[in-house]
Amino acid sequence: MKKRIKFLVCFIIIFSMLSSITAFANYNAVLESSVKEKGGKIYSDIYILFNLDNDTVIFEKNADKKAAPASLTKIMTAAIVIEKCQNLEETVDIPAAPIRLLDGTGSSMAGLYVGEKMSVKNLLYCLLVRSGNDAANILAQHIGGTIENFVQMMNERAAKLGCTNTHFANAHGLDDPNHYTTARDLLKISEYALSLPHFEEITSTVSYTIPATNMSSERYLHNTNYLMNKAYSDYYSPYASGIKTGTTDNAGRCVISKGTGNGYNYLCVVMNAPFMNIDDDAIEENCAFIDCKMMFNWVFDNIELQSVASTTQIVAEVPLELSFEKDYITLVPAEDVLALVPVGTQAGGVLIDPIEDTIPEHVDAPVEKGQEIAEARVLYAGSEIARVKLVASESVSRNGLLYIGSIIKNIVSSLAFKIIAAILVAMILAYVVLFVYVNYKRRQRRKLKIVHPEVKSNGEYTKKDNKKKK
Repeated sequence: MKKRIKFLVCFIIIFSMLSSITAFANYNAVLESSVKEKGGKIYSDIYILFNLDNDTVIFEKNADKKAAPASLTKIMTAAIVIEKCQNLEETVDIPAAPIRLLDGTGSSMAGLYVGEKMSVKNLLYCLLVRSGNDAANILAQHIGGTIENFVQMMNERAAKLGCTNTHFANAHGLDDPNHYTTARDLLKISEYALSLPHFEEITSTVSYTIPATNMSSERYLHNTNYLMNKAYSDYYSPYASGIKTGTTDNAGRCVISKGTGNGYNYLCVVMNAPFMNIDDDAIEENCAFIDCKMMFNWVFDNIELQSVASTTQIVAEVPLELSFEKDYITLVPAEDVLALVPVGTQAGGVLIDPIEDTIPEHVDAPVEKGQEIAEARVLYAGSEIARVKLVASESVSRNGLLYIGSIIKNIVSSLAFKIIAAILVAMILAYVVLFVYVNYKRRQRRKLKIVHPEVKSNGEYTKKDNKKKK
């Protein structure tokens, strides 16, 4: 058995048209190559496609770039209303001030009348289906007491959701220098909104009838820009159930849509897309819809959940000490790993790459089967698609003699032992030097006594000798 850590190395080979592609964030390069193969292009400046089932980003471009969100703002507006209002059937008296604030803006309105009485729920339909800015201001004032207080609630909720590049200045989404967000932050906001009651029900509505009120007859709300509107067949994806659209001069064309099919659920955020003629038919197209449809269709046609790592798959070997049974312990994934990969990807198309910093130089016995040793990245086309713990594939017992030897070795090699040993050596050397010195002095005194027996040990003559000298 080899005495070095061994990795399983695989080279990615799938669809012939993609064999030379190097992916960046997830499957960006795969998508771009596929679109080019069909003679198309991606028009939007900002987008992100996210799998809701296993929290995986499939595609992204400029997902952290700050941009004007237009009416995508209303997703947070609706979320705060649903979060704060305990009874969506409560009646709101439509005030004048929130509507007058929009005079001269030429913005999208639901046509609400001052003095009209309408439930919060129906105002939410006016907000999300008709994209009424008047409904946004009315709901903001009703829930927050003032629009300013409501906007503060929006910013506080955004901060709690981890939206670090978001700041709201209003509840409707009209352009403002202090009103911005990112595709990644909108993804977080949309996920939160989808977790609230009624939100998905309302945003999945193509048209809605509001019963007659005290000041108006029956209203029929219809969202002509809605992604699910089959009248706009060029924009329609059979998987899409759009959440919200929006457009302003600064924001360009924007859309957030949920896609569901084949047992999978995705959120797609597209921002800052152009409105232009892309097919020479004298009709301008909303390129946010075009890109959203393309991404949904591609991912549902080409991506599927597959097993990319198995608990029986040997990924690495680590030197084993304190055992006569084996020299190495083999590492396998702690659990089977499922990941979204292109259709047709085989086991050889995925690389399980042990993370070097997590791999120990050696492992000491005893080792229990399933004991966590290291970690590995699961790579597809050079991009990380999952992480997995690496564990021991079997149990190995410890040898007693080797263990005792290792204890002695550890003691001898420890700093404390080295310090104590150094002190003892220094004491022994000092004792030897002192012993040699004392013996030397003793021999010197003996020599003096032999030559001059009348001399005392301190070098003085005796009294009798002194008298003789006199």
